[in-house]
Amino acid sequence: MNNKTSIVAGWIIIASILIQFIPLDRVEHPSKPILGIPASVLAQLEAHCFDCHSSRTRWPQSAYIAPLSWYVTAKVRQARKAIDFSNFDALPDDGRRNIKRATSSLARSKGLSAHGEIPGFPKIKMTERERQALTEWAADNNRK
Repeated sequence: MNNKTSIVAGWIIIASILIQFIPLDRVEHPSKPILGIPASVLAQLEAHCFDCHSSRTRWPQSAYIAPLSWYVTAKVRQARKAIDFSNFDALPDDGRRNIKRATSSLARSKGLSAHGEIPGFPKIKMTERERQALTEWAADNNRK
C-alpha cells in the first residue's frame, strides 16, 4: 500500500469512528397503558407492530451502528408518523378510526411481510387468524 492509499484509508477509519457519535432520537418516551384496544388485539399489535408504530420500540443492534442506524431510525420515525399507537386513547374518534382503517388495510395486505423490512427487526409473520382478528377489531368503528 502506498502512502496516499494509507492516508485515505486512515481518514476513512477515523470518519467511520466519528460518525458513531452522531446522536439519533432513540429515546423512548413513556407511554400510558392503552385501554381502548382489547387485550387480545393489543397483544398482536405489540408482537407485530409496536416496534415501529409506537414509542415502545425495542431497538435492534442495527440502530446503533452508523450509517445503517440513520436509515433504521428514519424508517421507524416514518412508520410512527403514518401510524402511532402510543396515544391511541387520547386521539379523537376520527384519529382512532384512521388508525384502525390503516391497520386493517395492512393486515389484509398481501405485502405485509415486506411492509416491515427494516434491517434488524424481525419479519412480520402474521397468521390468518391474527389478520382476521385485527380486521374485525378495525371494522368495529363504534368502539373507542
